Amino acid sequence: MERTFFAADPQGMRTPLWAERLGLAGLLPFFGLAALAWFGPAASQAPALLALLAYGATILSFLGGIVWGFAIADTRNEADLGRNAPLFILGVLPQLLGWGALLAGGRVGHLAVAAGLVGVLWIDRRLVAEGRAPGWYGALRLRLSLLAALAMLAGAVHGGVMP
Repeated sequence: MERTFFAADPQGMRTPLWAERLGLAGLLPFFGLAALAWFGPAASQAPALLALLAYGATILSFLGGIVWGFAIADTRNEADLGRNAPLFILGVLPQLLGWGALLAGGRVGHLAVAAGLVGVLWIDRRLVAEGRAPGWYGALRLRLSLLAALAMLAGAVHGGVMP
């Protein structure tokens, strides 16, 4: 029996253990960098905040690619392409938001990434509700996104300064 921290989906499929472990590992830079910004030596705080912002922007890009993946997997003909056009568009927005957050830097950048993580979570939860993504994926994304957004908010609260 597979043990998991995440809930089973309505169809009874549990979160694959590898997805759970990789997802949790992906949180380590968020919390490690936020902790370094808050509690590390003064000279490491600004670089840690910049690294946190860059990592968050990278993850936004990754999540946008996953949205595209769901759209591609669900597109087999012209009718599907039209129906999935909003997903293709929504899948590009996280990358643009992450890029803008990097350019803005500081508190604004950290807050933008936190908002982006929650925004992509909303998209993913809709995909699960529509039956286009497995329930375990929604449960996984809920926990990972909220925790990652929390780390980004910690960066914003600390000051979100750029070197």
